[in-house]
Amino acid sequence: MAYVKDLSDIPLKPLQETFVDDPTSLEEIYIDELIFDLEHKLKNINKLSIFHAIYILSQSVQNIIKLQSDPVLFQQFKNEQLANHEFTRVSSHSLLRSHTPPLSPPLKFAKLSQPIYPQYSFKESTPDSLANEEVTPDSIEEQEPKEPPYIPIKQLVKELKLDPVSDPVTNLNLDSFKKEVLFNRDSKRIEQNQHLLKIFNLVKVPPLTIDEFLLRIKTYSSSISVSAYIHTASMMFKLCILLDIIPLSPVNVYRFILASLRCSTKKLEDVYQKQKSFATVGGVSTRDLYRLEVGFLYLCNFKLVLGEATLNKFLNQDFVDLHTFVKENYQS
Repeated sequence: MAYVKDLSDIPLKPLQETFVDDPTSLEEIYIDELIFDLEHKLKNINKLSIFHAIYILSQSVQNIIKLQSDPVLFQQFKNEQLANHEFTRVSSHSLLRSHTPPLSPPLKFAKLSQPIYPQYSFKESTPDSLANEEVTPDSIEEQEPKEPPYIPIKQLVKELKLDPVSDPVTNLNLDSFKKEVLFNRDSKRIEQNQHLLKIFNLVKVPPLTIDEFLLRIKTYSSSISVSAYIHTASMMFKLCILLDIIPLSPVNVYRFILASLRCSTKKLEDVYQKQKSFATVGGVSTRDLYRLEVGFLYLCNFKLVLGEATLNKFLNQDFVDLHTFVKENYQS
């Protein structure tokens, strides 16, 4: 048995996160402890429980709503975040933050209000009408299948490369982000976004809180993963703060959560809930859910998938900065 004369001679293990049970409710999560773990990278996208993910999403949208209620503080925080992304060309022009667009008829330019399935005339599609239809030479040529070119297997194997991509599209890319910011400042793009925002507005605020709404989704749509919730939180931060194209409010936040979660789930998950069931959980019709999804896809320019580095940056930096800024500038 080795004898140690001094306690300083005892080798100490490096600091590690102690074992704790995952929270079973939102009340068991303490925001200061969570911020500490995220800031010091003790937690990342792979070390979060489902309640952690729901809590982060809820806190993100609530802090964004609170921040956007003050245009001066919002612009200050936005400038700081753009500076962190090495983007200093911040225009003084900004969308109005205090009011969301009023309710209006369904969109015409995006054709979101049109039926999903076209209307067919049964008189024109009867067997007799099809049999009497004249076939032109052009249609005969179009119906003839063309044989695709044959590529030998050896050539495919030889040219196939499985090396990791040096700069995948899901990673952080400064040039791509700058182009996206400038793209969303185009006047035509701003006008289109203003039309898209109208479909997310409710007539009045629902009687349940954001936490209760997310817990309802978690209860009846339990297959949604941690990644989908964090994707939604990161997308809302990007669209509301960095790109500044969504004025979030208590009137539209519920539908934005619903649309973003549904789009992320369809893109990320192998198995997801049927459209009608999820629409019932969210309190909307199936048709409205489709419209919300399409509207959200156009708002985010169909860029849904974020890489692990991007999600961890949101958790360890963006979410921490948002919470700290709101805590320092607003009285709870």
